[in-house]
Amino acid sequence: MYIARVPNRKSRPAILLRESYREGGKVCTRTIANLTNWAPERIVAMERLVKGEFDDWSGEMTSGEIFGV
Repeated sequence: MYIARVPNRKSRPAILLRESYREGGKVCTRTIANLTNWAPERIVAMERLVKGEFDDWSGEMTSGEIFGV
């Protein structure tokens, strides 16, 4: 998955969440969601999420309790 910015002639670019896949040896793209109307902070966070920047979370709890242990 990746974030694509598609330019429009007289309006702002469309910001799309897309995925790539192969079909019969050809590379195809599928649009999953239109993010154009999202706040810029949310788009940046989604870009970081798609790139996997949150995969190294330490797992350390900052507050709260674990129940059932």
